[in-house]
Amino acid sequence: MQNKLCFGVIGNPIAHSKSPHIHNLWFKEFNLNYDYKAYLEDTLSLQNRILSLKGANITVPFKEEVLQYADICSDEVKIIKAANTIVNDNGIIKAYNTDFYGFIKALQNYDFKRVLLLGVGGAARACAYALMKNNIDFTVFNRSKKEDFICKVENELYEFNFDVVVNCTSSSLTGQLPCSIELLNKLKAKAKIVYDLFYAKSVFLEYFENAIKIDGKLMLLYQAALAAEYFYNIKISDELVKKSEKIIF
Repeated sequence: MQNKLCFGVIGNPIAHSKSPHIHNLWFKEFNLNYDYKAYLEDTLSLQNRILSLKGANITVPFKEEVLQYADICSDEVKIIKAANTIVNDNGIIKAYNTDFYGFIKALQNYDFKRVLLLGVGGAARACAYALMKNNIDFTVFNRSKKEDFICKVENELYEFNFDVVVNCTSSSLTGQLPCSIELLNKLKAKAKIVYDLFYAKSVFLEYFENAIKIDGKLMLLYQAALAAEYFYNIKISDELVKKSEKIIF
């Protein structure tokens, strides 16, 4: 019998991840003898885990750190400087980013002009890349300055007229807000859409009572769909994405 190809998602924390449910569902859909698991790792064990798998999704806090183990980086990874998808091609590690694709696909049915991104981590970089690629005006806010990523801190943000406000931080993992209450109150008046990349309960989304709320479910599924093309060379249709959302969530 042919050995199963093994894939996984690597992060810390990782128990909340829905990625194993998504990919194992698609393995059944396409009758693939593959396996996908969640792996809780730390900095010391990260490289060995990557090398043990045929492919891996990378989540918090390793999206930037993982680049040191990549032999080949895709064009978008070179710009974003973060990867969420790794393919082990006979020991050659190839790094990709599918977050940018998932982020913008989840917004495809909405009309908007100006976006505020909260955070400067790997996810925020992917969102910024997606917005630049689609010629959408955006601003990045963070609690503190970042040397290699242009952003504004609170005393530099004078305008609050944003159609979309996106929480790109991991604050929702711990039930916290990504910025001050004062800033959120200024953003509430104009924000039509609020978007949290996290896909469970979000105090950030709840704070905007009157805005359209988007969580990270579709982004997760669409980034997984593109990762699936890299992992096992199968195109995941929009119809299967929507069907999977109903099954998994």
